[in-house]
Amino acid sequence: MEDRDIHLRKLEHILICNHCEVEYRKDTLFNAVELIHRGVPNCNLEEIDTTTDLFGKKLEAPLIVTGITGGHPKAKEINRNIAEAVEELNLGMGVGSQRAGILDSSVEDTYRVVRDYDIPLVIGNLGAVNFIEDRWNEETIERAIEMIDGDAMAIHFNPLQEAIQPEGDTNFKGVDILKDIISNYKRKYRDIPFIAKEVGEGFSREDAITLREIGFDGIDVAGSGGTSWAMVEYYRIKDREFREFSKRFLDWGIPTAVSLLYVKDVFPGTIIASGGIRSGIDMAKSIALGAHCCGVALPVLRAALRGSREVVKILERMIRELKTTMFLVGCEDIEALRKAKYVIKGELREWLDVKTVL
Repeated sequence: MEDRDIHLRKLEHILICNHCEVEYRKDTLFNAVELIHRGVPNCNLEEIDTTTDLFGKKLEAPLIVTGITGGHPKAKEINRNIAEAVEELNLGMGVGSQRAGILDSSVEDTYRVVRDYDIPLVIGNLGAVNFIEDRWNEETIERAIEMIDGDAMAIHFNPLQEAIQPEGDTNFKGVDILKDIISNYKRKYRDIPFIAKEVGEGFSREDAITLREIGFDGIDVAGSGGTSWAMVEYYRIKDREFREFSKRFLDWGIPTAVSLLYVKDVFPGTIIASGGIRSGIDMAKSIALGAHCCGVALPVLRAALRGSREVVKILERMIRELKTTMFLVGCEDIEALRKAKYVIKGELREWLDVKTVL
């Protein structure tokens, strides 16, 4: 029964994300960041170099498709279309939570399909809460990595989604067990990077310190401003009273730009900015603020339901916008962009002032 319920939930998530308004009503706050224009850019737009190294893998741009789906037959088509696109553009991708594949081998192919493509960076996906509730361990991680021939593993943290989800698991007490599990996995199997990934509410400065101490190699901040998984789950709630309760949390979270600045202060590893990244300008601002790479999901999901060419169009547009922005701030490559000058305004500055007071 549980396996069937998970498969149905995966389909519901796809349909809701495609047909309903699921994005945060509040902003990522990248609009409060202004890159300083260079009237004399001293570079050639046609020679702008967006290539970057992420976890030892060379990508044509600092852009990955973050984990979206898996576990339902429809998800196989989506992952195939994404894989075709990122192979063509030489970018990276993650798969959705692999719990369904761990519990039911009959849906492994919805994830395994990515193995058919030459993708420079493939990222697995498991839930932090399951290492507590289901007592998963390093053997579970190896099964998930083997499923997709993965190069890295994302462990997602989704407390708000679990709190709103009718069948959610809300026991996150004791996540420090991941320290030994990650260490044991690297010793027994392979030394792949582990990424701590939020799913839309962002990480705080204190979270980043905890994740650093656990031993994560990277953090995907996935701040608020993009897909609200509280909103996705809200559409699934049938109980009227619980729906009213859940409404109060639909805009909960740390805006993406804020989370990025919080994390970069204390985390020495790789930082991925996701959560409402919708343009190459957003990407450029993220990298100037301290990200090593950016991630996008919802626009790609909607495009992937129409075919791989639609995914290519979206990703190519974002890369073209990134190159144009780099040209306008006089940065010939990503390393130069990381040193670009910027101004922080308004609400974003208020968030940073609060952090300083605390």
